Amino acid sequence: MRFSTFHQPLAPTSGDDRRVIGEQIEQVVVAEELGFRTAWLTEHLFNATCAYGDPTLIAAALSQRTTRIRIGFAVLQMAMTHPSRLVIQAGVLDNLLDGRLTIGLGRGSAFNPGEYAAFGRSPDEERDRRRMFEAIELMERAWAGEGEFAGEHFRVTISEVHPVPVQRPHPPIVLSVLSDETLGWAARHGHSVLMPRLEIGRAVNRLAFFREALREAGHDGETIERLVDGCAMTRTIYVAESDAEARAELEAAETRHRHGRAPDVDGQAPTSPDPRLWQAEPAASSPPSPDGAAALLTKTILGQSIAGTPETVRAEIERLRAAGVPELMLAFSRGDIPHEKVVRSMELFAREVMPAFAADPAAV
Repeated sequence: MRFSTFHQPLAPTSGDDRRVIGEQIEQVVVAEELGFRTAWLTEHLFNATCAYGDPTLIAAALSQRTTRIRIGFAVLQMAMTHPSRLVIQAGVLDNLLDGRLTIGLGRGSAFNPGEYAAFGRSPDEERDRRRMFEAIELMERAWAGEGEFAGEHFRVTISEVHPVPVQRPHPPIVLSVLSDETLGWAARHGHSVLMPRLEIGRAVNRLAFFREALREAGHDGETIERLVDGCAMTRTIYVAESDAEARAELEAAETRHRHGRAPDVDGQAPTSPDPRLWQAEPAASSPPSPDGAAALLTKTILGQSIAGTPETVRAEIERLRAAGVPELMLAFSRGDIPHEKVVRSMELFAREVMPAFAADPAAV
């Protein structure tokens, strides 16, 4: 099993922005030193739950502070991103990172309408999904040297792509998925997938569906194994000297993250997230109110988090490995957990948990 870090830092107030952004960069530097595979940067815009907002700028900064760890997006919201601009950004970043960029894409964060409002848009799940699929096709054709594109959402002429990425034909593209439709599209087009904090049974279901979709798409066995091995799932994590300390610290931070955050740009609290994130299967009843949804989501994320001593954490990760999860994107920095405690948690994990899951433990 591979381990990466996931970065969605809360800024309790605007006065904390500079400090939190700097701490996130330092945490990625530490992650590289400790042997984590990828640092995944999320994107939430005009929203205190992601202090840096634009992960492409953080990726550029990290290119000057790191040399080995991959930098990935988990994920860029394509409803607010023009693919022609991303072709250029990805080319620059892959050169700065010397071929260490992974492009994670999602249709958009429909449970935060303030992000759409800032761009004069409104969420539309089906439209945004089609727009994302078309954007990926446009980018891949541009990198292949096809400058003319005419689709439902984009009509562009790209005379020449510069700079070209180091990774050819382009950096890996992975998709954030929950729906059968997106999983099927990713399988047909040969993209691995990223999954949110799913209950283990739901994760097994999604990976099995993806594997079958790859078979139905006609991929050979080697390609299927490569694409499944490229999948990853998110888990919030906190490692401490005792189970009680770890759980108390994480629960307090998660509660503050969900209940004490700043409102979105329209002045309203965020609407309830997709119910598919809460449980193994969607509920038949209507979703709860926004306040109730926040409490439910806090409880569920804690239930699908990993918190405890290294021994407790090892046991929980073994369950995920047995379920077939190939990579974990670990959110060590959650809410407003102090930077020093985040780094301590990362160090405990790297020293006392990671070696147990290495292909050759003696080599770690």
